Amino acid sequence: MDSPEMRDLHLQIRRACHDLNAPLRAIRGFAGILERRERDNLSERGRLYLERMVAATGHMEQVVGGLHRYARVASHRVSSQPLALARQCDRILGHHFAQALAAGRLRWRADPDLHWHGDPELLETIICALVDNGLRFTDGEEPDVALSCRATDDGALRIQVRDRGIGIAPEHQARLFRLFERLHPRDRYPGAGVGLTMVWKATELLGGTIAIDSREGAGTTVEITLPQQSQ
Repeated sequence: MDSPEMRDLHLQIRRACHDLNAPLRAIRGFAGILERRERDNLSERGRLYLERMVAATGHMEQVVGGLHRYARVASHRVSSQPLALARQCDRILGHHFAQALAAGRLRWRADPDLHWHGDPELLETIICALVDNGLRFTDGEEPDVALSCRATDDGALRIQVRDRGIGIAPEHQARLFRLFERLHPRDRYPGAGVGLTMVWKATELLGGTIAIDSREGAGTTVEITLPQQSQ
C-alpha cells in the first residue's frame, strides 16, 4: 500500500498532466491550421518539419495521457464491495471490447456463482489492460484472446488472460512492468507503454500477485491472483 506522501505525489502528477494537455492541444490545433491552410505554400522541407511536429505532438500526448492514467490508478483509494464476476466481465468486456467479442477474437468464461469482495475500478483496470495487450500484440494474425476467472482453493480470485500473440523472450520479462518500457517498435505496436504498469500497480494495491508464462512467437499467459478484500 502506498504511503500518504506517495499518494499525494501521484495526485500532483495527475494535476500536472492535466495542465500539460492544454498547450499540447494548442500545438496540435495550430499545426492542423498550418496543414490545411498553408501546406501548399510550404517548401518540401517545411512540410517534412510540419509532419514531424504533428507526429511528435501525438507521441507527447500519448506519454502525458499514459502518465495520467497510471497516476490515477496509483492514487486510487481502494474500496471493497461484493462483486459477481460473470456480471462484471460481461459489463467490462461488452463496454470496452464489443467488436472483438462479436468477431470471435475474444472469449471469456466465469462461473455464474463466482463472487469476490474487492474494488471494481481496479478490477476493471486489470482486465482491460491485459485484454488490450493480448489483442494488440499480434504479428500478422487475427488476435485470439481468452479470459477466465475462477476461485482458488483458499478463496482468492484468479484472473487468467491467454493470447497467441508475439510473446516475450525470458530475458525481457523482468522489464514488462516498468513505466513507459517498450519491448517492440512503436510504429508496429502503438501505445504509451503503461498498460502493464497499471496492472502491476492495481494488483499491488489489492495485495495480489502476478505470474507470467510467455515464449517468443508462442503467446503469453498472465495470471493475477487477488485475495478477498476486507469489507
